[in-house]
Amino acid sequence: MEVINLSKKRFESLEPYELPANIFNTEAKMYTLPIKNRWQTVNKLLKRLYITNGPIFGNKLQTINSLIDSRNIIDIPEIVFPEKLAVVDNKVVGYIMELVDSINLETALNSFDVSSERKIKYLHQIGELLEKMKHVRTYAPVDIYTNATVQDFYLNDMHENNFIIDRQTDSVRVVDIDSCKINGNYTFGSKYLTDKALIGSIRKYKREENDICGGFFEPSEDTEIYCYIMVILNTLYGGDVHKLSIPEFYDYLEYLYTIGVDLKLLTIFENILSAHHNENPYEYLDSLKNVFGRAHKNVFKRVYRK
Repeated sequence: MEVINLSKKRFESLEPYELPANIFNTEAKMYTLPIKNRWQTVNKLLKRLYITNGPIFGNKLQTINSLIDSRNIIDIPEIVFPEKLAVVDNKVVGYIMELVDSINLETALNSFDVSSERKIKYLHQIGELLEKMKHVRTYAPVDIYTNATVQDFYLNDMHENNFIIDRQTDSVRVVDIDSCKINGNYTFGSKYLTDKALIGSIRKYKREENDICGGFFEPSEDTEIYCYIMVILNTLYGGDVHKLSIPEFYDYLEYLYTIGVDLKLLTIFENILSAHHNENPYEYLDSLKNVFGRAHKNVFKRVYRK
């Protein structure tokens, strides 16, 4: 277990890290933590958890430790991993991670100042990340020192607010991965994987038998791609596609076809409600660059009439 010990006095003196107004974090509060590294000081981000006891915290602790133990095996630089547990007065209060100079992905995807080409680039990068994770699940060994396994490593709670754009590289990175699936932990809740969402009535997605931490569906490649497609479609729609009814979802796909979206891409979108395994659509996203604006829900509702 890798830890950083903080005195109560130092912990209480930390400066809060302010999230954008549209980003809500209901399970933790963020702080900037300066750490001396030889001759210079490096700022880290400390995530202080609100719940620090009971089964939810136990599962969170197992998840964080598994991520720390497995980060060199996973070896995906786009993922912002927990680095050390934060301990105050012999009690774990959270963990530290890299502080990235960034903007939130949702902010970028909703901005009129960001071109459609850049938005597609960011969405494409998420698809590439999922391919890297698939490769890890297939080929990464079990850690011989910790017995940590990543064969079940999925982001699980994958949505726009859990991605950032690194200002230095103008590329997507994933944060807040302490709700991921890894090393046999219990499944946490996920924004797009709920009974009340579009996925709720589709039998292809296996139900989670144990709801200790709020998970409804067993994480899988199918659920990851489902969430990814929700991110893509939400960007086009300018709203919550996961809240549409099944008939409304099909109507929207039909409308996208009429404005020129590639049929192969639409078939991949449609398959999330079918018995077929979901396919990563990242290679087909270029066909979207000329439909931004026309694909927005306000235009769709005004133009599309059956």
